[in-house]
Amino acid sequence: MKAAVFEKERFLAIEDVPEPTVADDDVLMRVKYCAICGSDLHRYAFGMLKPGTIMGHEYFGEIVDLGKNVEGYKAGDRVARWGGKIIPGRDLPNFPARFNARERGFLQPRPGAYAEYMAVRSENVVRVPDEISDLDASLLEPLTVVVHAVRLSKIRLGDSAVVLGAGPIGLFALQCAGLAGALKVYVSEINPVRRKVATELGAHQTFDPSAVDLVQEIVKLTEIGADVAFECAGAKPTLQQALELVKMSGRVMVISLCWEQADCVPVEWVGREVEMKACYSHLNSDWAISLSLIKDKKIKTTPMVSKIVNLEDIQEAFQELLKPQSDLLQVVVQCN
Repeated sequence: MKAAVFEKERFLAIEDVPEPTVADDDVLMRVKYCAICGSDLHRYAFGMLKPGTIMGHEYFGEIVDLGKNVEGYKAGDRVARWGGKIIPGRDLPNFPARFNARERGFLQPRPGAYAEYMAVRSENVVRVPDEISDLDASLLEPLTVVVHAVRLSKIRLGDSAVVLGAGPIGLFALQCAGLAGALKVYVSEINPVRRKVATELGAHQTFDPSAVDLVQEIVKLTEIGADVAFECAGAKPTLQQALELVKMSGRVMVISLCWEQADCVPVEWVGREVEMKACYSHLNSDWAISLSLIKDKKIKTTPMVSKIVNLEDIQEAFQELLKPQSDLLQVVVQCN
């Protein structure tokens, strides 16, 4: 089969590789779509993978074979990525005590979905309802990251929120914050194309932080500062901006993975007893919420998908996404 194989820093090659072996608890999936995640770009750009690795974790496809222990599925089922079995009262992240996203969060234990076929444990896929399109199903994972973050934020009916960064995660945060009760959601984004999409998706107002003082603008509009800020940009100044623009006892949710030292001046915000919380990945129960949101058409994905590329064009797509001035939002790879 064909697959996009990581060979070295900033280079993916399309190679012929053996079709995956199906273990007893696996399903073999014919991959249709796999969305490009920001963490994939980080791995690619910083060379954080062993040569020969196949990435891809935001996937949708069709089951073509099953291991002997698999029940509840059959060949032909439409499936997407899933977190795993939901156990009420015990739904906790399965992370080591000193989990570090830089050191351990990017391990690739099995070949991923940038390939024509993928073998995956049956507990890590979910049957996709007919109401959900193939393309929307491939975006279930990034939406679930945001569902997790918004639920942790404890946002309440009538709150004001600010989303910093209007990439795919930021645009999902914009929509989920509104669904969770935010009366007004403001978006900060340098790129005009992304600001336009944010407006289409319901942003109350957008700002170019390179042209205005974002903190002053938010304080002017809210009088006391925003209730919640979602830091989805991961740029040097955005953490400080988020911490400054929230009100007394306001909350900052750090969703982004910043790979450089962020500018941070605590004296500007510590007096307001601001709460900052990081969030990473998702709970298994968050996946069920995301699936329902997409099924019930409460989340819009169409304006977010900039481009669908063939597997053969994945190297070019990764290169384009890394350009600072790129207008691309979500890029999805069509693997079959």
